[in-house]
Amino acid sequence: MSLYNIKFLNQQELSEALRALGADARALPFFENRREVRALYIPGVDTRGANVIKQEMLSRGGDAAVHARAVDFGVERSDCIVFGTKKQLLFLAEKLSTMPWWGFPEIVTDIKNALAAIDKKISRVALPGGRSIAFGERTQIMGIINLTDDSFFTDSRMGGSVEKVMVLAKKQIEDGVDIIDLGAESTRPGSARVPEETEKQRIAEAVRAIRGAFPDILLSIDTTRASVAAAALEAGADVINDISGLTYEPELAKITAEFGAMYVLMHMRGTPETMQTMCDYDNLLLDITRFFEAGIEKAASLGLERSRIILDPGLGFAKNYNQNLFILKHLEAFDSFGLPLLIGASRKGTVGKATETDDPKNRLEGTIALTSLCAWQGVDIVRVHDVYENKKAVMMIEAVRNAEYA
Repeated sequence: MSLYNIKFLNQQELSEALRALGADARALPFFENRREVRALYIPGVDTRGANVIKQEMLSRGGDAAVHARAVDFGVERSDCIVFGTKKQLLFLAEKLSTMPWWGFPEIVTDIKNALAAIDKKISRVALPGGRSIAFGERTQIMGIINLTDDSFFTDSRMGGSVEKVMVLAKKQIEDGVDIIDLGAESTRPGSARVPEETEKQRIAEAVRAIRGAFPDILLSIDTTRASVAAAALEAGADVINDISGLTYEPELAKITAEFGAMYVLMHMRGTPETMQTMCDYDNLLLDITRFFEAGIEKAASLGLERSRIILDPGLGFAKNYNQNLFILKHLEAFDSFGLPLLIGASRKGTVGKATETDDPKNRLEGTIALTSLCAWQGVDIVRVHDVYENKKAVMMIEAVRNAEYA
């Protein structure tokens, strides 16, 4: 007898396999609940609750990792890693919901919300000017245009020349870009700020020019300043891409909401001048998750709907080489939010170190590899300098992901 191992990437593929072997179609929900073992990281659980969680999971065929001293109450609290199928985890949540102790009500809510969010669904969000953006269908390409004189990749520097911007925008659109990201202030490590009026003027002029020539293309604005965001949105922008994650000027969320635009909430610490001295984390993924939670709450308090937020873990921003790679290895950590994910790794130092290329001009191949990795993991948007090459890589990955069961 011959057998083989198979991982079903989604419910559709599992459904096709069941149909091919002649299984009862009504069994699909039963098997879907067992298709994949999930591991949920739950921090800071009361030790009494941690022991209950472990026993409840064991009784259902799952398991939970807790602190070695939890069993004899040698610690007051323990992080938990809970292992189980979706059905086992839902059973756990239902059981814990009958116990109003040890923080269980909040844990139950978090488990249910995470499980509901992990399986991405197709959604469409309305944008200004009658435009819209869809998530969950494929990985979209965000093309970079820098209206600066000092961005780390020299070929992306347009300075204040609207003519150069228009040439590059036209090329990116012809190459299949989905969103154009305009920035007039470099955020490379060690960079200093540009005058606010200079940034505002360059951005507004570029947005007006591109919007006039290409009324349907989506425009994102890379800025941390509320005045720049307001000017750009007034000129016809659709997305505000804030590297500070509302830590500089929180009113960015209010302005974004007023225009009915999207907002990119990126994780970082410090400023571009200081961030590379701030790479110490107790738990990198947990710290980023908590930053996102706080940012989403802050945005909501300022009137920005959760459905208008895109998350970006901020590769290279207060992260060292290994931390950047670890994030790319575990992008699933952010699935529990149920929000679109953006990754910007194009030609960055991590690519250079991994591929032993000092000059950003020689980092295209490494960038394409990361774009392919992101597309395979279902990342919603990749931010890149080279639209054509990365677009083709995504198309190839999507073709493989969408292959029918054979």
